Amino acid sequence: MSAVIGAPGERWLGKPLSRVAWEPARVHFELATPDRTIVFDGKPDGEAIAGTLRGGTVSTALTLRRVGPVPAPPYLETDVSFRNGDVALPGSLLLPPGPGRHPAVVLIHGSSTPSRNDFRFYGDLFARRGIAALIYDKRDAGGDPRGSGRYSLRDLAGDALAAVELLKGREDIDPREIGLWGHSQGGWVAPIAAAASRDVAFVISFSGPGVSFAEVGRYADATRLRAHGATEAEIVEATAALARVDDFVRRGGEARELQTFLDDTWRRPWAAWTTVPRRVPTAEQIRDELRWRDNDLDPALFWEKITAPALVMFGELDDVVPVAASAERIAAALKRAGNGDATIRIFPKAGHTIQPAPDFLDSMLDWTERRVKGGPRS
Repeated sequence: MSAVIGAPGERWLGKPLSRVAWEPARVHFELATPDRTIVFDGKPDGEAIAGTLRGGTVSTALTLRRVGPVPAPPYLETDVSFRNGDVALPGSLLLPPGPGRHPAVVLIHGSSTPSRNDFRFYGDLFARRGIAALIYDKRDAGGDPRGSGRYSLRDLAGDALAAVELLKGREDIDPREIGLWGHSQGGWVAPIAAAASRDVAFVISFSGPGVSFAEVGRYADATRLRAHGATEAEIVEATAALARVDDFVRRGGEARELQTFLDDTWRRPWAAWTTVPRRVPTAEQIRDELRWRDNDLDPALFWEKITAPALVMFGELDDVVPVAASAERIAAALKRAGNGDATIRIFPKAGHTIQPAPDFLDSMLDWTERRVKGGPRS
C-alpha cells in the first residue's frame, strides 16, 4: 500500500510514506525526515483515526479525520527527464494553466533532501503564482548517509543548468525568465550555476552558506554541541579536531598519527555530535567526495560574478550556517559584481528552514513575481 502526506505547517506536500498498513484494527505509517523518522500508530473509529505520533524523543496524540476529497491543484503536472553527461535526472514540471510562455524556476536540493517531493511544497507555491516550477530527483549520493556523495558542487550546478536547458527548449516556458532557487547546499549550488550561465534570470538562495564547507562544518559542530550541553572547552577541542582533519586534507601528513588522534577523539562523549570522521580520509575520498574536494570552495567567488536579480535569505538563529558572516560576504561579493538588484534578508528568531517567519513565503513569492512576467525590477 502506498500513501502520501501533506502538512502545510511543516511545508510538506505529497511526501511519500513508508511501511503503510491499513487494517480493520490498526493504521500505521512512517515518514523519514532529514533528522528523524516520524511514526504514526492508530486505530480506525468511524470517520476518524485516533492514535499517537512519535518522532525522536517527542510523542503526541493525533486524530485524523476525513474531511472530503483533496481538490485538484490549479496547475498541470508533467513528468520530465534531462541529462547532465551520463547522469539522468527525472523530475516533475508544475505548469500554470493557460496559453503563452510562463516564467519558471528550478528548485535545487539541499544535502539531505534528495527527492523531488522534498521541495514539492515550494514548487506548488510558485506554480499557484503563475511561475512554472521544476522539481527533480537528486543524483545518487553513493549511499553516503551524510549526503556528501561522490560528486562536487560543480557537478550539482551542472545538473541545475541541464534543467535550465530543458526548460529553454519548451514552447510553454519563457527562456528569458528562468531562475534558480536553492536551499542550504542548494544555496551553494545556485550561485555556482548562475555564474556559469547567461541564461539564469534570477537567483534565490534560501539558507545558503556564504563561507566554505570547512567553516560551515566547524560552526555547525559548535552549535550542535552547545545544544547538547557541551562545555565551551569541549567545543573548542571538537572544532580543533575537525580543523586538524581539514588541514590533513589540504596538506597531507602522517596518516597513522592522525588515525591515533581520531581514535582518541572518538572516545570523548561529545564526538557523536560532531562531523569529525572516525577514519582518516583516503586519497580516493579526498579526490572524489564532495565534503573533501570542495572543502575550501569559496561561494563569494561565484556571487561576485552574478548581475541577475538575487534574493538571499537567512534565519537569524540558523544552527547550520553562520548567518552574519555569510550575509556579509555575499553582500560584499554582489557589490563587487555591480549587482543593482540584490536583496539580503535575515528573518528574526527563525532557524535553518526559516521557521517561524510568518512573512517569509509571501515575501519570497512577491519578490519573484516582481521580477518576472514583465513586472517592475525594483
